[in-house]
Amino acid sequence: MKNQIVSEYVKYCLKSGNTPANVFLFCETLNLTESEFYQHFSSLEKVEEYVLVSRWEMVDSKFASDEQFASYSIAEKMLTLHFAFIESVREIRSYLLWKFKDWKNPMDQIKGLMGLRAAFQSTVLPLLNEASLSGEVPDRKALSTLNVEALGLNLAFVLHFWLNDDSADFERTDACIEKSVQLTMDFVGRNAVDKLFDLGKFLIQGFQK
Repeated sequence: MKNQIVSEYVKYCLKSGNTPANVFLFCETLNLTESEFYQHFSSLEKVEEYVLVSRWEMVDSKFASDEQFASYSIAEKMLTLHFAFIESVREIRSYLLWKFKDWKNPMDQIKGLMGLRAAFQSTVLPLLNEASLSGEVPDRKALSTLNVEALGLNLAFVLHFWLNDDSADFERTDACIEKSVQLTMDFVGRNAVDKLFDLGKFLIQGFQK
């Protein structure tokens, strides 16, 4: 029922060009009582927020027990998740174009993305922790939150790029995902800062002998 409510909400917005005025009017279109609605959502705003969250949850569920995905490097996992998410939102592109029609700057903090941000973080943080334990990603405790935020901002950037992409089969978005994820992983992974830190430790140890 939860996903049905979300689906009907998307249809309502696209057909009317407006969000429902209130829960009562929206429930009438579903032949649903308000009491039944509130079993799943506390408000229409929460339904709106869940539109993107539900798409991310589909992606997360798809790969949660995938052994091949588990064997990927952290960079490959991030690429896979980005590609899968954009593939999943194709079905609601018209709605997203309508909803985010005023989204000009890709780095703007959009209220409608806060739910997606939280869902994304709940998926990605454990993956980064695993990569840190294995040594694939440097253990920077002070920067772990920044790493998750950087990847989350990249997902928002990719979503914005895709909504403005008019290339055939969104080929430019594919290239954007590959380049932006690689750039972000260069920041998250072992980079010049870590090499400088390693050199510093080496020099200090040398002087202490």
